[in-house]
Amino acid sequence: MALKIPPPIFMLIALIIMSGCYYLLPWWQFKPRWIIAIPLILIAVVSGFLSVLALTKADTTISPFIPQQTARLVTCGIYQYSRNPMYASLLLLLTAAIFIYGEVSTIMGIVFFIVVINHYQIKPEEKVLLTLFGEEYAQYCRQVRRWF
Repeated sequence: MALKIPPPIFMLIALIIMSGCYYLLPWWQFKPRWIIAIPLILIAVVSGFLSVLALTKADTTISPFIPQQTARLVTCGIYQYSRNPMYASLLLLLTAAIFIYGEVSTIMGIVFFIVVINHYQIKPEEKVLLTLFGEEYAQYCRQVRRWF
């Protein structure tokens, strides 16, 4: 992996972008909706925990920097619904932030996050996993979505 920046750092950068949009590019503000944000945060925390737990139980790496050390292809638990539940949980946190800010322009932070994570993290990981697990991984990709 050429880029050695942890995905949560990209989430923090996205939050900074969202703050900038909120203050510098207000487009359409609405009342903050905590009733939506709180469940999203809870789902994000639980799904992030379940994804780490599944990888730990399978005795394989959780590091995004060493996918070549993946010992097993994990396709059960939360991984039967998303190929990247850890990244999806970060995305859910950013989505909650939109409802906390109450500003539509903050969506730009989510766009940044998705583009960067797809390009610099997910696609390189997928190439490594396809090399490691071949048709088994290809079949998994056909059955399970990348994000949700």
